[in-house]
Amino acid sequence: MIHFDYHGPSMNPTFRFGDSLMVIPCKALRVGDVVVFQSLEGMQYIVHRVVALDSRGVITRGDNNNTIDKRILRPEEITGQVVAYRRGWRTVRIPGGIAGILYARTRRCIQYFKSRFSCLLQPLYRRISDSGIFRRVLPSRFKPKIVSFRKPDGVEMQLLLGKKVIGRRRQEWDCWQVLPPFRLIVDESSLPEL
Repeated sequence: MIHFDYHGPSMNPTFRFGDSLMVIPCKALRVGDVVVFQSLEGMQYIVHRVVALDSRGVITRGDNNNTIDKRILRPEEITGQVVAYRRGWRTVRIPGGIAGILYARTRRCIQYFKSRFSCLLQPLYRRISDSGIFRRVLPSRFKPKIVSFRKPDGVEMQLLLGKKVIGRRRQEWDCWQVLPPFRLIVDESSLPEL
């Protein structure tokens, strides 16, 4: 099994930046499987879902992309299949085949409705967050904690609420990434810099 750190938006919300992907060699590909392959330049790995198999090869698309990839892959160009990912302390299995297609479609529908409603609610959310009302009334035992550790590619800080990672900061990022709705209880301006 090989491990990759996920980067980029093409498979959001299935994967998030920094998820550790668990990849096994492909035996028999199915529509709905999530695969890893190298870019044409060979400089980076790409993670996308198989949307069709035909005589030309393997056709893929990112769960967050509206169009299929122009490049049609030969089976030997595929590095492996993603079977799970690790986020924080949690390991989540990634379904393939028909279950993978249903999973991707469900996630796309949820994301679609979230984006439609978030546009309407974003100004209210930002105003409440900026007011700091939730931070003032939150008991101290529920205040997030910051942990810092060294990874092979640099230092990472995480913001924890209990065992849940609610925010991250890495050396190459210019700011903290705090998940909604936790911005309501976190004063991002008070978080340490790297």
